[in-house]
Amino acid sequence: MTPNFPDFVNGYPEQGIHTIKLKDLLNLRAPQDLCRDISTAFPSVTIGSITLVDQIVLLCLDELVRPESILEIGTFQGFTTRLLAKNSMARTVYSVDLPPTTQTLIDTPEAGKVLSDGDYNDDYLRDLQNRSGEIYLNNLPPAERSRISLIKADSTQLDFAATFGPIEFAFIDGGHHYDIVRSDTEKVASIMKRGVIVWHDYSSGIHSDVTRYLADRASNNRIFHVHGSLCAFQLVSQ
Repeated sequence: MTPNFPDFVNGYPEQGIHTIKLKDLLNLRAPQDLCRDISTAFPSVTIGSITLVDQIVLLCLDELVRPESILEIGTFQGFTTRLLAKNSMARTVYSVDLPPTTQTLIDTPEAGKVLSDGDYNDDYLRDLQNRSGEIYLNNLPPAERSRISLIKADSTQLDFAATFGPIEFAFIDGGHHYDIVRSDTEKVASIMKRGVIVWHDYSSGIHSDVTRYLADRASNNRIFHVHGSLCAFQLVSQ
């Protein structure tokens, strides 16, 4: 882990949600990494993917922590999975999502509800994923694809210790209900002695349970939200 990252984090009160700028993370990067190239696809226009700012937040945190193993909860179409596999030095990128199904959850999607109703949005994206699969993992070079382990299971039912072992970087972007976010977070925390937990959809207009859960977690933890992104993170150092 880059030495000045814990120093930066410890400069804030021990509890609460602290909003920082993307520049704050960029300033923590090691001098030898300043001219490092990154590889990414153009941001997806599909609802449910991550923005360019979110991508930079993830890659900054990966660079600051230098994890050996990454766990992503919520593969969707594989955009973030691809981003991490192409740019991180981690040996393994685990990505968990529900098994595919032939069942259609929404026969005729209503655009307004997709953008305003969290449950409806999740069902819409589930249907989309069932049709497309992990399209962003297609045509990855063998060396990068071999580092990705796709796991089709309900994350709330998985034994994290047996399935993943210790991890140093987690990106939580699966089910958005309060209890699911809490379950995913607690299971991640149980296998992380040092590293960073990143949540997506913090401050989202439709997935308010993520924001609500993190507000509760912040009563006993130091949480950071990167302004202009949907990412919040917590540094873990037991």
